Amino acid sequence: MTQASASAEQAKHNQPRALRALKALKDRRMAAMLMLAFAAGLPYGAVLGTLNAWLTQEGIKPSTIGTLSIITLGYSFKYLWAPAFQDASFPIRWLGPRRMWLMAFQIPIAILLAILAFSDPANAIGLVALVALSAALLSATHDIVLDAWRIEVARSDEDKDLMSAIYQLGYRASGFVTGFVALLLVGYIGWPLVYGMIALMMLLAVAGTFVAPEPEQSDDPANARPSYQSNLPESERNLVTWGIAAGWLTALCMIVWFVFGALTQDPPPSARAFVTQQGPIIVAFTVLFPSLIAAALLFRHGREPGTVLIDAPGTSRLTRTVRVLFRAIFDPLMDLIGRLGWGALFVLLLALTYRFTDAVWGAFAYPFYLDDRFGALHHSTADVAIASKFFGILMIMAGAALGGVVMGIIGRMPVLVAGAVLAAVTNLLFADLAAGGAAIDAFLDFTHMGEPLRAFAAIAADISPDAHGADAGPRLARLMMAIAGENLAGGFASVAIVAYLTSVVNPRFAAVQYALLGSLTMLIGTLGRPWLGEIIEQKGYYTVFIITFWLGGVAVLLSILEWWRQSREARTANQGDS
Repeated sequence: MTQASASAEQAKHNQPRALRALKALKDRRMAAMLMLAFAAGLPYGAVLGTLNAWLTQEGIKPSTIGTLSIITLGYSFKYLWAPAFQDASFPIRWLGPRRMWLMAFQIPIAILLAILAFSDPANAIGLVALVALSAALLSATHDIVLDAWRIEVARSDEDKDLMSAIYQLGYRASGFVTGFVALLLVGYIGWPLVYGMIALMMLLAVAGTFVAPEPEQSDDPANARPSYQSNLPESERNLVTWGIAAGWLTALCMIVWFVFGALTQDPPPSARAFVTQQGPIIVAFTVLFPSLIAAALLFRHGREPGTVLIDAPGTSRLTRTVRVLFRAIFDPLMDLIGRLGWGALFVLLLALTYRFTDAVWGAFAYPFYLDDRFGALHHSTADVAIASKFFGILMIMAGAALGGVVMGIIGRMPVLVAGAVLAAVTNLLFADLAAGGAAIDAFLDFTHMGEPLRAFAAIAADISPDAHGADAGPRLARLMMAIAGENLAGGFASVAIVAYLTSVVNPRFAAVQYALLGSLTMLIGTLGRPWLGEIIEQKGYYTVFIITFWLGGVAVLLSILEWWRQSREARTANQGDS
């Protein structure tokens, strides 16, 4: 780099952070990110939310609908097959490997959504389940490739933060389409045309793949890139590789067997038993044991990788297989732990706990809104559509936009801490709802928002033929206010955690590292749902929201400690440079 170009680069870096972020908006990568995020969110909303509404109207039993929740496993355990997409390669080189993989998943997803449009859930629930499961698995794998692309094309911290915010906006916009718009249109055009519309939008979203630039690839041959196995004795490398590979295979077989049983057995196996009994075993085999072994290998053999030629002349097929498996499983973990040291513990703990309260409570949102037991609110479905699927989605998008703007001004870590605080505190809004909503009413009156919001809510409540009582308007106003607060906080916190996890990922290992950390954000919430359901039945919703408020404090504390750790490391690095 010449002195003039270096000075220009330094001058660019000295510009205010917000100005650099605004200039980055003109980049085609940002437009591509918005379209690709929209494409990523369409199948998630179509098969994990809207489909349940269709099945309910077709008279499908709640137990059968509950069994279909197995399709969420693809999103929780996608890191198991993420190593297959770590190295960017594709047989056809037309658009480049990352973009070809994106298209290779987007088009089949659109076809599967179109098949749903022509299906008959009442008489072919098995076909619907198989199509939905296939779409979810393809969608989860599409997310792996998209996250890798997003991290690999980012050129700076501002790029990473801005693309994280845009990703949330696009993803939430697709939720608005598959939620509110779909539920609104179904009464006029029916479910087949609604799903046909979603399939068409998925196909149109492929345009984002053509807009997206292909990430720059390393000039080094893929089979000769640095690997930590260069420091290991062959016998030790073989032992740990085959041992962990067997654990990953065992975990994958456990998941496949449960899914097969859920789709073929009557009655299906208990999802609760699978989560509580086999879930911890799967987590241990796929996350805990590999992480501990990776840390031990770094301690014993050092943190500097060396060059390993995977298919050097004279190398046996078995040796090549071990080298490939080690590079796929251990290199991403060892890189993360080697770079961050003990800070990797904070990363893993934050990934596990930051969105815990949202993940664990989200499964009980509709029961809390619609049921009349355990302190639930007993709203009509129209109330929920307006408050959650219309007003709520807009608030999530507003929260994501706010998070992106604030992050551009004050930086990533303050937003991470603020997001954790807001996500915890907003549980108290729902606790107040469960107790009657006195605090929310007082806030509405104090801010003079009560009268217009209650007037709008009264009109909206009249849409439903089964509005519950003369106070339907004030009750809906309370629900809208609580959902507004929680979704603003949720959108804000989502941007923060995505940006944070993106910042700690090495672009060279983007597919595996982000898939692992992203999966962990859903894992504890999934495992905690059976426990939370029991507390709801025993103590009621109010007690649950107080518990989740205090549990949210764990993420607040970890966020503060991680901010301190990063600040301390930055000061140490600056002192070393001076």
